[in-house]
Parts: sequence; structure tokens; C-alpha cells
Amino acid sequence: MRQEDTMTVRHLKVFVCVAKHLSMTKAAEELFIAQPAVSNTILELEKHYHVKLFERINKRLFLTDEGKTLLIKAQ
Repeated sequence: MRQEDTMTVRHLKVFVCVAKHLSMTKAAEELFIAQPAVSNTILELEKHYHVKLFERINKRLFLTDEGKTLLIKAQ
């Protein structure tokens, strides 16, 4: 199994932080990691679960229904 095939607690922590702020930049600042790392983590989660967790509209993030479900389980 490749490393990107495994979801970690880190993946979920990043997701919860992005969902809290609805901003990858603010999540990156809070987590003290680079914004591209946050974006890649979210993309890995979306790819792993085969769902879209956020809608990206006019540079703003909104949780999808699947994202809301994952947020409840991740918390």
C-alpha cells in the first residue's frame, strides 16, 4: 500500500481546520504549514474517498454534503 493510499489523523486535522475557517490559507497559518501542503492534503482526502469535500466558488470554500458528513465523523 502506498503512503498516499492511507488516511492519517493529520489528514483529518487539516480537513477539520479548513472546514472551521473555510480557508486553506487560514488553516495553513493555524497549523504552521505551507498553504500548498493544506491544498494537497484536501485533494488527497477527496481522491481517497472519491468525493468533493468543498465547493470552490469565487475563491471561497463551502462544505459539500459529503464534507459536512466527514466533518461530523472527524470531530
